[in-house]
Amino acid sequence: MQIKAALQKGEEKVVPKQGEVARLFLTGQVFEGERLIDNVPLWDDGTHGDEKSGDGTYTATYRPPKVGKYRVRVRAQADITADGKTLTREFWSDFIPFKVVAIPYPQITQPEAGSEVKGKTSIRARVLLMGKPFEERDETLTAIAQVEGEGWKRTLPLNRQGSLLTASFTFPKRGTYRLIVLLSAQRGGKKLQSKSEAVEFTVSKLGYLWLFVSGVFFAVYLALPPKEPSLRYRHHLRFQHRSITLEPGETKRVDDLELKAAVDKREVQVKQIQSQQPILRKQGVPQRELTIKEGEQCQAGQNNLRYERAEPMREKLSFWHRLLPTTFLRCLSFLLALGCLAFWFWQWKQFAG
Repeated sequence: MQIKAALQKGEEKVVPKQGEVARLFLTGQVFEGERLIDNVPLWDDGTHGDEKSGDGTYTATYRPPKVGKYRVRVRAQADITADGKTLTREFWSDFIPFKVVAIPYPQITQPEAGSEVKGKTSIRARVLLMGKPFEERDETLTAIAQVEGEGWKRTLPLNRQGSLLTASFTFPKRGTYRLIVLLSAQRGGKKLQSKSEAVEFTVSKLGYLWLFVSGVFFAVYLALPPKEPSLRYRHHLRFQHRSITLEPGETKRVDDLELKAAVDKREVQVKQIQSQQPILRKQGVPQRELTIKEGEQCQAGQNNLRYERAEPMREKLSFWHRLLPTTFLRCLSFLLALGCLAFWFWQWKQFAG
């Protein structure tokens, strides 16, 4: 539970060194029946559950020793300076009764107070009941984390596994942040809430997860084979007991014939270039131009032209061609790598700004 109090003069809160009060101490006194059981110092320093330092509101987080009924009052000791003299005076509040019911409460374990963390970090807390881990199943129990920075505030749910509460969080930029975990549960038809002590920490490092993921996708991209170039054919023919070799796409003149080799097909175009009468014959039909495929032959006048075989070839890939996204999987991995890199760079710009 939290105890909050302020010493007021009229409608205004008394803040030390902003008037006649030089020093001010507030102490909560907790009674069980008529017996004083605890003196609890209250603070206005931004710690011990206090939200803002120097605003005149004093706060303390207190955990009663057991379930039961209690009363609390606050004593204020003020050093008042007047006419060059300092007097110490005490002021007392009325008694406030309260009842302690056993409900689970959170205790932050990560990050630690005053620590430095990365831009993406894990939030961890324990659910306790009377100082011991609370492992029981409770459908009414919910937990959230409140993170505050400079002009920035975010709330996120926590996942519970037994007594452990966890969440992963990415901070937008460097700076000092304040974390509180709130726990709520239904008891006797009422929604009761407890909260942890505030933890302040500094975010000074940017996480490198997305940069790492980008590197993994780039590695996958480079590991995937590039698209192989299409097959090209070197053509081997025989004419008048002579061997003729044509490179892919090459045109060569042999006697009265023009031979034009296909690039990616197993065929050669044969064309008559001088004689007026068709001298080319394939399957007995005279022609001036025809195409023969691997294993076929034709007559050129009295001579025989035979397509003996086609030799398949692949162009040797250059270094730069191996880096190009020439397949679907390579394109996909390349785009994913660029997307992850761009997202990390955007985070870095936000973080650095």
